[in-house]
Amino acid sequence: MINIASALKAFASFSLFAKVTGISSSSSSEPMCAHKASHRIVKVPSSKLFVSEPNPSWFGNEGNPGYNPSWTETNWLKSRFHFSFAEYNNRRNSNFGCIRVVNDDLVQPSRGFGTHPHANQEIVTYIVEGELTHQDSMGTKETLGRGSVQFMTAGTGVRHSEHNLSEDK
Repeated sequence: MINIASALKAFASFSLFAKVTGISSSSSSEPMCAHKASHRIVKVPSSKLFVSEPNPSWFGNEGNPGYNPSWTETNWLKSRFHFSFAEYNNRRNSNFGCIRVVNDDLVQPSRGFGTHPHANQEIVTYIVEGELTHQDSMGTKETLGRGSVQFMTAGTGVRHSEHNLSEDK
């Protein structure tokens, strides 16, 4: 995570967070993928990452404004995918042991991810800049600021949302 975060500091000055999602074990204290762990490090330049800018309605947001001086992008979300994920499918960029997803997300002011489910996953969120408010079905609500790390165990199932509640950053 440190390498991802340090590389992202130049990417944006708004609510930007890196998210890592892995598959957890459901019945053992040993991680499901421990035997598949690889010590090989692959450096992928940011120019090679897939960029996703999804429709705001897919995540419970209003349409993008025509012009907003506090936005750094025209879309509410700019995600850079390190691995095959969602609409990005590249066989050469998959099968990284137990890590399923590593995304760099830039969330514009007053936007976010509406309530959605996760199960059997460990989710790590690192805030590079700005703030991200997390709320989940377990009763947790917290705002994470720059440098914060959040670990969430989805276990048999959890529903949560994540929003940049700032109006101008």
